[in-house]
Amino acid sequence: MTANHPCYANACEVLKHTQLFGALSPETRRTLVEECTPVEWKKGESIDPETGTKYMHIVIDGKMKVTQVDPDTGRSIALFLLAPGDIFDIFTLLDGKEHIVFPIPMAPMKLLRIPLERAREWVREHPQFNESFLPYLGKRLREIEAFSESLVFHDTTTRLANLILHHTSRCPDEQEGHYPVRLINNLSHESLAELIGSVRSVVSTQMKKLKEEEILLSKKGKLVVKDLKKLMDRCDMFYKEEI
Repeated sequence: MTANHPCYANACEVLKHTQLFGALSPETRRTLVEECTPVEWKKGESIDPETGTKYMHIVIDGKMKVTQVDPDTGRSIALFLLAPGDIFDIFTLLDGKEHIVFPIPMAPMKLLRIPLERAREWVREHPQFNESFLPYLGKRLREIEAFSESLVFHDTTTRLANLILHHTSRCPDEQEGHYPVRLINNLSHESLAELIGSVRSVVSTQMKKLKEEEILLSKKGKLVVKDLKKLMDRCDMFYKEEI
């Protein structure tokens, strides 16, 4: 992508404010953007599950879930939610092995695409990238660890509370005093169920209870936390201590 492309300036600006790319020099970020091809995915679009074995994608705008599907039952579970600054697929980038997962756009998306082999070469050519890459990888591994522990040790109510708290801002809205919920604030109950290893009907019941107890509110179609302390009381210590 050339510097005069309509997406160029926005892509550079978005990467500047992300965990993975923010510490790089402006010149290095521009070099990466120039080597990428901009692509757009529509909400709910069916994406080839093998795309992550051929390309590395950097999310610039929108969000998507990365899912695994049981071929016998059709039941799916969401492994990750990816937002601006995240990359897909991190596992194939690391080991070069096939990793068939299903990326599902949850909103209209803009991404940067680069062939996987070139992405590996780029990482080797820019060793300073590892200073951000290793903490980013550690964060993803901790998410998988926490998810696995929660499936084994916690009931659905706790898992749902954990998920909401994990995405809740600790800074209340100045006008209303409510705590904004990021990234998952407008997801369907079916998508929330995929993120905690449950089913839609159970999540719907639990969400209704949280609203009846005035822990959660829906404002203009988005989820907010009214009583952060009550929500924290429903969670395990991993999420209580997380900032």
